[in-house]
Amino acid sequence: MKDIAASIDLGSHTARLLIAQRCNSSSWGWTPLLRRRVYIRLAADSRLKGDTKIGPHATARAVEALRDFSKLIADFNVRQIHAVATGIIRNAVHGERFLAYLTHQTGIPISLISGEREALLSGRGACSVLNIQEDSLVFDLGGGTTEFLRKMGDEIQGVSINLGAAVLTRRFIRSDPPGRAELDAISSEVSQHLDPVASSISGVALLVGTGGSVAALGAMVHGIAADEIGPERLNGRTLHLPQIEACLMRMKNLTTAERVSRLGLDRGRAEVIVAGSLIIAGILRFLEKSELLVSMSDLLEGLLIENGRIQGVR
Repeated sequence: MKDIAASIDLGSHTARLLIAQRCNSSSWGWTPLLRRRVYIRLAADSRLKGDTKIGPHATARAVEALRDFSKLIADFNVRQIHAVATGIIRNAVHGERFLAYLTHQTGIPISLISGEREALLSGRGACSVLNIQEDSLVFDLGGGTTEFLRKMGDEIQGVSINLGAAVLTRRFIRSDPPGRAELDAISSEVSQHLDPVASSISGVALLVGTGGSVAALGAMVHGIAADEIGPERLNGRTLHLPQIEACLMRMKNLTTAERVSRLGLDRGRAEVIVAGSLIIAGILRFLEKSELLVSMSDLLEGLLIENGRIQGVR
């Protein structure tokens, strides 16, 4: 019987699915069979301040995405499903009830994980697939939060901060294209969130970035078409700060529709890419780095690696 497993990340802005088959010849133990990403925009119905509320429309989008995932999982005869909830769901009012409802509607059990655990899994996935052995800092920029995993020798430390591309877009951007004051407000917010965790994210030479905004920038800089974006094309590519700044200069003067038509971005990414790029550039400047290594392998791979080891796969 084929050993096929699925991992799911239910995040603030997207729901993602990876179906993979165990492969002893793979450097990380698995061969991907299928990937899916759906924009569920869980923060879209919530209030701008205070406790996060996941509204009925966002809930319906999540249910629809997971039902589609469930059909794909059945098509591949998947026996093991490792599904986690991340991002703003951790701070959501009645978050556990929300997840219980999703499970009831779709049959997929979903575990809520801490930001620290998300950082560990994302960092493990990126470093394993890219075969990174040296000291490194991996950041995973999502829709509602950013996770960092720092490895220095035998010491591993994970932190999570409430800094995400979708949330900052909703909180600060009122015009399309955004105005100077809106962009400055986002940059200021980035610095305010990074300052308290400076001691936990500094001190290593190699910086690795994951997440949809990192992937979109990597594709733009390296001339990769939207329908060709994937780990096989992007993993290990380098993004330099001047390249990110050049993309920002171009994107900030375009409307969302123009980012779709002129840059080839899909609508869901075009809506949040400016805030995402400001966060990425802010992280590089804060750490005094000039470049980062792109990884599209992250939490989804980390879930398979961890659960494979638990069950004796590797």
